[in-house]
Amino acid sequence: MISIAKQTIEFFLKTWKKISIVDLKLENKNLLNEKINAFVTIYSKWEVRWSAWNIKELKDNTVEEIIENTFFAISKDKRFSPLTSSEYNDLKIRIDKITERNLLKTKSIKTIDPTRAWVIAIKNDYSKMACILPNINPKLISGEDFINILRQKLEEKSFDEKDYILYEIKTEIFTNY
Repeated sequence: MISIAKQTIEFFLKTWKKISIVDLKLENKNLLNEKINAFVTIYSKWEVRWSAWNIKELKDNTVEEIIENTFFAISKDKRFSPLTSSEYNDLKIRIDKITERNLLKTKSIKTIDPTRAWVIAIKNDYSKMACILPNINPKLISGEDFINILRQKLEEKSFDEKDYILYEIKTEIFTNY
């Protein structure tokens, strides 16, 4: 998966376009038969510089999911300027493959262990979405800490769980560091 993200980045820096599956040197062809949700996070100088994820709709396969999320992160993430060639040598990539997603109906996010799971919050009217990955934020020590971080990410004055569709997510992490 990391190889797919790297090739997507390299192709973008050469062409300013998204790579297609036919242009990839695919090491694991089984990824063409697997559908996943994944979160791609790209670091520069050990700080999150770009990221993208897809929770709504699955792409046809894992390869397309990684290409799409990597491309979106480096070229369309509105929080950051697009990736440039001068930043390439310092990049670190993390891909979180969602392995488990549980809708929180009776359980509070305050009970979730932030070292083992992450949280997705979707406003009931679908106007806002945010997620928090495991082991990505040093401010996450207990489940209580999700509230403040979600409030900031969602740009809300307060955060009330009843106003959101909440998921506890577990992932398998792939990195090049």
